[in-house]
Amino acid sequence: MKKYAILGASVLLASPMAMAAEDGITSTVEAGLVMTSGNTSTKSYNVKGKLDHVKGPMRNSVGAEALYIDGDKGKLSEKYLGNGKTAYQFDEHSYGFVSGTLERDLFSAYSYQGSISTGYGYRFLDTKEMTFDLEAGPGYRLNKLRSEEDAEGELIGRLSGLFAYRFNKTATFTQEVTSEISSDATITKSVTALTAQIVGNMAMKASLTAKHNTDAPEGFDKLDTETGLTLVYTF
Repeated sequence: MKKYAILGASVLLASPMAMAAEDGITSTVEAGLVMTSGNTSTKSYNVKGKLDHVKGPMRNSVGAEALYIDGDKGKLSEKYLGNGKTAYQFDEHSYGFVSGTLERDLFSAYSYQGSISTGYGYRFLDTKEMTFDLEAGPGYRLNKLRSEEDAEGELIGRLSGLFAYRFNKTATFTQEVTSEISSDATITKSVTALTAQIVGNMAMKASLTAKHNTDAPEGFDKLDTETGLTLVYTF
């Protein structure tokens, strides 16, 4: 099911991310309403939370997300996502990691999809204006189709890149792409965002999320996209 979200507004309650050098625990909570259009008019309610922990060279994070989409004729989508990651900094630029995700979409062809991977990450670019991180490693993906009794597992290769460009003190562009590659299917997720400070701790964020499955089940589109315009508050 393809979903196009053309306008949205939400408030984000955020704190610094776990990659900060100082030890401690930080958290991020986001709640939003997104208006969508396409074959039908919809409203989507999205709640996200993330907890980050830094202790010496260790970087730990866990996150959860819930999405509910209501249309003219009732509920159109209900999705839940959980993820976690542990990283160990070898030096200023390189680190090892273990990460995992679990997604349950009640309106997709899958009862659930989950993956776990491990690997190596390196910051190739680190300037005042730009940073670029690249991760790679092996993993395992588990898919449970609603039409099948048993789940299917497969080995994957995971590639992930994150690029950030700071135009100035108030505007930042980010691009994150993650691909899980196997002999049966490649699932790629891209998140593009532009954040600009409005006043004080208030900012506006425009984002585009695209998820592509090269082997989508029959009757389902290979590409899902979501576009949002978001109000962000940080403290």
